[in-house]
This record gives sequence, structure tokens and C-alpha cells, in this order.
Amino acid sequence: MPRSDEVPQRVPYVLEYQGRTVVLGEPFHLAELDRMLTRSHVSTTTTVSGTGGTQLDGVLLNSVSVDLPIPRFWEQVQSAAFDDAPWPADDSPVTVPEPPAWLAAARCWEYDPVAPVLPAVESTRLEEPGGWLHSPGFAGFDTSRYAGSVGLFQLMDQETFWVLASTEDLVEVRLLALDLARYRRGFLELGVCFDEFERPGSLRLPLICREVLEDELIARSVDIEPRFWPRVD
Repeated sequence: MPRSDEVPQRVPYVLEYQGRTVVLGEPFHLAELDRMLTRSHVSTTTTVSGTGGTQLDGVLLNSVSVDLPIPRFWEQVQSAAFDDAPWPADDSPVTVPEPPAWLAAARCWEYDPVAPVLPAVESTRLEEPGGWLHSPGFAGFDTSRYAGSVGLFQLMDQETFWVLASTEDLVEVRLLALDLARYRRGFLELGVCFDEFERPGSLRLPLICREVLEDELIARSVDIEPRFWPRVD
């Protein structure tokens, strides 16, 4: 897993849920993406960091979403890159415009409501299927192999959160969670979401595990990217 003292360039997380694509990432990346899409006449919805409200001038974005599945999203991104590209006025070679490197390297997941979520411990019973699986990124790249931060995202409800990372990092986090399950509450409820090739796409944990897992990953100098809803007391 990437160390926090050797942090790679941040890239967004691109998530598709029920045909809609949501992009999470660095605010300055999201602001640039929003400008790219709106200049190409693509309707976007944005949320504000820490509030989940609508976009206001001068505040930081924490998501940009479009009413398109991921393949169509990438088509619009490519179209926006063409719109933004300066064309040479002389006889210089013409190159095919591409999105910024930070966007082209984004990792993608798609929510599959029937994907199997298997318990880490056979005696544990998990309630229902459905989870996040790796989806092809820009130009069809296999994003399950991309290194990067380990995402800890509260996405579906108030009781659980998901671990989104490369396949290799998911395997390591799963082993860490199993070790923590020996003496920490909640980790026995770990669920692993697999695709048709039996590759893990995401991990699901109860929210009670959040702080313990964050602390353990930070202690191991692992670069994490948490996204959690504001606490309601």
C-alpha cells in the first residue's frame, strides 16, 4: 500500500450508481472538471465540502456528478478535452487531445446490486448482496491495478462504510481487518464484494470500525482518503 510519506499524485474516485456518475477528489480537480464539462454543455451537480449543500461562490467542492453512466462520462470528458485543446497555427504535428493526467488516471467503481458480498468469517451472516466493483477507466484501462490512496467512504447508509482501493491493497486491508477482528468489535462483520472473476472490488465494514481502521492504517504510514458524513449527535 502507498505510504503517506510517499504520497502519489492525487487522482479522483469515479463512482457509478444507478446510471449516474459521481466524482470525488481534490477540490481544485473537481472545480476544473466542472468547468470542463459545463463548457461542453454537460449539466453537472456539485456539492460543497463539509455541508453537502449546493455550490456557492468561493467554497470547496467535494463532488461533481452527471446523469450519465461511466462510459458516457468518459466520452464527454474526451469531448471536453477536444474543446479545450489549442490547435496549432503552423505545420506542427497535431496530437489527439486527452484529459489532464490526474483525470485520465482516475480509478473507477460501479455499484452492482446483485454482486456477492461474502463474509470474512464463515460463521458470520451478512444481510444482503450488492457492492462496488472496479470499472474500466479512461480509454478502457483496468483501474483495479492502479496504485493510489486507500479510500474509506461512507456511501450507502449511516451504519456502514466501504474500502475502495486497488485489488492488491484490498487484499492487504482485508488481512489487517481479520487481524483486528481478534480483539476489536465490528471487524467480524467484514464483507468482501467480488466480481465474476472472483477479484475483490471493495470491502464493507460497520461504521464502528472506522476510527480503529483509520488509526491502524495511519500507524502503518498508509495514505488514506476518508469521506464520511458529518456526525449527528
